[in-house]
Order: sequence, then C-alpha cells, then structure tokens
Amino acid sequence: MSEQLKSSARLVAAASLAAIVLALQACGGGGSDAPPEPVKPTTYDLQAAMTQYYTKANTWSLSGTVSGGGLPAGTPVSMVLTTSPMTGMGTHPVSGRLSSHMSQSMTLNFLGTSHSSTYESFFDAGTVQSEGQASLADDSCEASVTKGSLSKTAKVGDTGSNGSGIEYLSCKAGSGAEANYVDTWAVKQDGARVLLCLERSAKVVATGFTRTGSQCHQLNADSSLGSYVSFSEKLEDTSFELKTP
Repeated sequence: MSEQLKSSARLVAAASLAAIVLALQACGGGGSDAPPEPVKPTTYDLQAAMTQYYTKANTWSLSGTVSGGGLPAGTPVSMVLTTSPMTGMGTHPVSGRLSSHMSQSMTLNFLGTSHSSTYESFFDAGTVQSEGQASLADDSCEASVTKGSLSKTAKVGDTGSNGSGIEYLSCKAGSGAEANYVDTWAVKQDGARVLLCLERSAKVVATGFTRTGSQCHQLNADSSLGSYVSFSEKLEDTSFELKTP
C-alpha cells in the first residue's frame, strides 16, 4: 500500500471512530463523565477596596501630560497622590455632618513649578460612601446629597451609582452651589489588570459646562488595591492625563 493510501486509510479510520463516539454520546453511552463546568467569573468586594483607600496610608507616583491653561499641548507633568487616615470624627464645614475622615494630598509638578493641595475627606465607615471633602486652604468644599452603593460582588463590566452632591462656592456655612455632581463606579479590564474606576460628572451652575474626572485603581484578586493608578480630569481650560508606571 502506498504512503498516500495509508494516509487516506488512517483518515477514514479516524473519521469512522469519531462517528462511533458521537453516536455513543448521543445515545448516552461512551462514559458518564460530565462536561467541565465553565470557569466562574472573579468577583471583587469594592467596599473592601475603598476601605483600604480611606483607612490606610497610601502613596502613588504618577506621570503624564497637562494641556490648556496657556501651556503647550502635552506638557509633561508628574503627581504624587497620598492618603492618610485621621483619628476620631470630623465635622464637614458646610453640611455640619459628623463623619469618619482622612487626608488626601495631591502635588503636581510641571515646568519647574510645584502645586500642592490637601483635602479632608469625609466618609461613612459603614457603607464606605463619601460624605464630601473640604480644603480650607483654597476654600474648596463639596458634600454629598444622595448615596450610592458599592457592590461586594462586582465583576468586570459592572457599574453603579456612587452618589451625587454639590460642589460649593466656598466652605462657609450656607454657601451657594458652584456645580452639581454625579459620581459612578465601574470595574474595567485593562490588559491583564482589573481596575476600579471612580468617575465624576459635574455641571457648573453658572455656565452649564460639564467637568469630568476619573481615578482608576488596580484591583487585586483579593479585592485589595494594587500599585497601578490612573488619573484624568477635564476642566474648563485644562486637562490632565496621568498614570503610574
């Protein structure tokens, strides 16, 4: 028998064997092994992740670009983001609410200059929802009006409400609204990383302009925060795009 005929014979035999196996499977024969179960999707406890953000000291160093504000497009910029828990309870200067609190600092460096801002952030320790933040240094305050809900079993692709509130004209009691904001969260796939993205849309009362921002943190398999962070913000005349290496 030539090599070609041998090859053809092997193909016919294999096809016949496959047909027999399929017939047995259709009749319930051929073994009783059940097909493997599909891999269950990984879920993430977003409340645990945000508890780490609010109650543990963290430092992230980011780099990227800033545009607008009279700067050349794509001007290099770096930022150090730090969070530090604060003991006891704090009182929001506008709303008067008493809440758990922490300190959040951002230092931006570009064109040989450094710009720092520190905020006192207030949060509900039970639901890990933001109550607002205040910076008496630049008279900048915001406070929540409605609360969202962070999922404890979130999967990639899930989104949800993270509350809404008011950005005030100043930190004085009775201050008027500068902008009304809506916060959302989303769990996203970014290559091999999974990210928890905290996103904001704030509509300015006087002009109708909508400011947008996003701060994304890497989620580890155990729902802890990883080393990767990205930050973006679009204001009236300036925009930032930064991330960790």
